[in-house]
Amino acid sequence: MEIRDGAGRALDEVTLKLSPKEVTDLLVATSLIDDGTNSHVFLRDPAGNKVAVYVEGLDEEPLSKGTDWWAGPAILAVVVLVLIGAVTIARALIELLF
Repeated sequence: MEIRDGAGRALDEVTLKLSPKEVTDLLVATSLIDDGTNSHVFLRDPAGNKVAVYVEGLDEEPLSKGTDWWAGPAILAVVVLVLIGAVTIARALIELLF
């Protein structure tokens, strides 16, 4: 676990005093992260104080996250080109032999 202040400096300890409603809000917010709905959540109190919770490891590279959109068409293109090459070679062999 990493605890940082607003400027990004590491802190050794943080004390949060939460009301029962704020505990519920924190649990609901972190459940959104657990579900995969969000990669981070922010909680604010009426005084303007806020807590940000981030999950490590969810921020993947966009290309690796989106391989589905290009891997399928790439494999399809390779298969089509191999089939075209095989048909062309077969036709050439048939013409050569007969």
